[in-house]
Amino acid sequence: MKVGRKLKKPEKLNLVPILDSVFIFIFFLLMSAQFVDVYEIGSSLPMTRESKDQKEEKDPLNLTLEITKEQVVVKTGLRSPISRTFASTQKKEMKDYLVELKRKHPKENTMILKTNPKVPFQNLVAVIDSTQMSKDSKEKLFEQIVFDNTGVK
Repeated sequence: MKVGRKLKKPEKLNLVPILDSVFIFIFFLLMSAQFVDVYEIGSSLPMTRESKDQKEEKDPLNLTLEITKEQVVVKTGLRSPISRTFASTQKKEMKDYLVELKRKHPKENTMILKTNPKVPFQNLVAVIDSTQMSKDSKEKLFEQIVFDNTGVK
């Protein structure tokens, strides 16, 4: 005797719960995108050019002032650094020396300050003020001041 087997129809896959979760996930992603802050740093690319006759210019001044409580050491040059030491009370002599350096290097306008952390802030401001030109002169010495936080050794 033949046993009759009934073929079962395969059940259809219920996709509704899966689609609901996908739509909720997409909605969550879209809503969370509004809370992300994007910061842009504006920068300009360095200008480059090719030169056929590239002459070697003088070494940069690389003016560095190392300030301690007792003295101010003025260093110049990269390859063969030259230094001159001034007592903290010799602000006029130091200013005259910086004016002389500015006359020799008129295109330089950057000065690097290295300070000992124990130097009082008033002394630092006094040294910075003494490196600026007087009010009657229209020319400034070194307008850009870079603070080096490595300190004086």
